[in-house]
Amino acid sequence: MSCFYLIASLPSVTLGQPLPMTPDAFKALCQDQLGLRDQQAVGVLCDGPDFGETAARSTHPFVVRWQARETQLRNAVARMRAARHKGDAAGAIRSHTGFDTAIEDGVEEAFTRSNPLEREEALDQLRWRILDELAGVDPFATSVVMAYAVKLRLAQRWAAHDEGVAMGRVEKAISIPGFEGASPAI
Repeated sequence: MSCFYLIASLPSVTLGQPLPMTPDAFKALCQDQLGLRDQQAVGVLCDGPDFGETAARSTHPFVVRWQARETQLRNAVARMRAARHKGDAAGAIRSHTGFDTAIEDGVEEAFTRSNPLEREEALDQLRWRILDELAGVDPFATSVVMAYAVKLRLAQRWAAHDEGVAMGRVEKAISIPGFEGASPAI
């Protein structure tokens, strides 16, 4: 099925900016524009960061390639964390196909950040670059739709880091009766 119209109509998505649509709305948009196999892949990619068994059973080429890259990235993160705490990452390492030195270098660079939030942002920017690579050079390929699905999910996670929402949660928590050390001024 052709996805020219779908891709041409997609609003841009950027980390740290308001979401142009939710992953569920994107999945619904794809239903009329993609074949069943591609719809299922979009569903897997939109549904969550850990993929779970659904992705493990997926044979869609994009899902397989993305899962391999994400697994390599998570393995590199596990090794870096283990090295920082003088531990062993062997129990956290998962097998994956292929090897991309840019992922290893990107994770190493992210771990130069002392602030955990900045480190997480650097890791998601690395994921974004990986997705751009996986999308390929054809601007109307189905892989562009697949990459968009994951980018939308990443952007959704960062959109949830709203400072106003966070302050509201803190204020609500400290106003709970019996909360020790509650202070009216923040």
